[in-house]
Amino acid sequence: MRKLLMAVGLLAVALPAASATAGDAQRGHRNREVRQEQRECRRELRRADNRREYNRELRECRRELQRARHSGRYQSWDRRWRNW
Repeated sequence: MRKLLMAVGLLAVALPAASATAGDAQRGHRNREVRQEQRECRRELRRADNRREYNRELRECRRELQRARHSGRYQSWDRRWRNW
């Protein structure tokens, strides 16, 4: 049961991460913070013991990744227009 849950979880994380990675490469958001969050999320999801914990970690990971992507976008925009 645990192996099945882990396989489904890794598949659920791999598909959105793969599409997000391709989109981030186009937009130039592949910064260190996003990659670090992705590594931490994979680690936390692997260590989840049951479905409830896995779902909680998955929601948390999605929020953290969105925050990391969002923060990088506005920091670069601010640097570009700061001297105007």
